[in-house]
Amino acid sequence: MTRTGLIALALAGSLPVLSACGPLVGAGAVVAADTVVEEQEGGEGLF
Repeated sequence: MTRTGLIALALAGSLPVLSACGPLVGAGAVVAADTVVEEQEGGEGLF
């Protein structure tokens, strides 16, 4: 197989894995934002 073919195969194989992790990354960002707001303003934060 050529190098271009291997790169295309690797990209095609990694897309489902990356898309499955998307919600976890988004949830982590929301939790981090909530923590920052709680530390800066006190209280309950965003949620």
